[in-house]
Amino acid sequence: MNRFFSFSFALLLLISCTACVGRAAAPVGEDPPVTEPQGVAAAQPAEPETSDEPEAVEPEPEEPYVRVIDPAKPMVALTFDDGPHETWSDAILDVLEENHALATFFEVGRNVRAYPEPVRRMAELGCEVASHSNAHKDLSKLKKKALLKDLDTADAAFTDAGVEAPTLVRPPYGAVNKTVKSATGRSMITWTVDTEDWKSRDTQTIVDYVKSIDNLDGEIVLMHSIYESTAEAVKILVPWLQEQGYQLVTVTELLAYYYGELPQPDSFYGYTYFSTHGRTDTPVPLPGEDVPGEGVHAEETPEDAAGEAEAALSEGSEAASEDPAENEDGEWKPVRVTETSVGLSPVGVPSAPMALYP
Repeated sequence: MNRFFSFSFALLLLISCTACVGRAAAPVGEDPPVTEPQGVAAAQPAEPETSDEPEAVEPEPEEPYVRVIDPAKPMVALTFDDGPHETWSDAILDVLEENHALATFFEVGRNVRAYPEPVRRMAELGCEVASHSNAHKDLSKLKKKALLKDLDTADAAFTDAGVEAPTLVRPPYGAVNKTVKSATGRSMITWTVDTEDWKSRDTQTIVDYVKSIDNLDGEIVLMHSIYESTAEAVKILVPWLQEQGYQLVTVTELLAYYYGELPQPDSFYGYTYFSTHGRTDTPVPLPGEDVPGEGVHAEETPEDAAGEAEAALSEGSEAASEDPAENEDGEWKPVRVTETSVGLSPVGVPSAPMALYP
């Protein structure tokens, strides 16, 4: 009996303990509730970082450069003979492009065929591309047929290079006769300032000579684009000339804006012309221009420009025929060049391009 009561009491005690544990234990499959400790603030979401630096503003696009020439202000024409050169022509063009300046290049036909790329770039930049014959011969010693063949051969080299056949020609050595001056259908032009860069081949000598001339207004400066020394001199002279107030123009622009006429076919612009003409009071516009120096308007059609050019040439031809000095024979004498530098210089011709002077 005592055993029965002892067993019953133990069983009752076991059931009671099991019920207590069941109430205290968390339900199976559920996580116990999490409580934040007292006095600890809840974490706040992070705010985006801010910078005191101002936001970058994209620069406004620069307006395209518009070249305008004032006919009333000083101007000078830089000219380069004997090119193109595979290196130094582009070096000169780099300087001109950087300074928004133009020049006239009298190129030899044989060299144009060898290096057409610089010639195309000259035209693209707005520089004047002119002829210096095909083989740099003394044109005054050629018969008319041979003379015209030489110039026509050079013209073909220019058109094959992708530019127009030049109407402006600088006779090699400045040597002319009646046929050269007035029977080729082209405008013959020489120079007024000879740097003799072909003789010195020294940058500082070239620069010093040009700077030594008191007044370069209306002058045509002769240089050669086949020498490194000349290309280095151009780097100095172009910005210096602009700082002195000179506008750098092409030969045709100089004739139109300074001398008051467009280059005429079968006309010679040499010593007689430049020594007897000064600054005009009536500058003429280039073909396609409404006002001298303001450039060709975009809406101008090629037909309109051609018509104006034909009319201007017709008027100029009549005026040129009245000037007997232009029909006189005789060698041309540069304005600022000694007699010894006018003659034919001994020439050593390298492979390419042809090194010929002037």
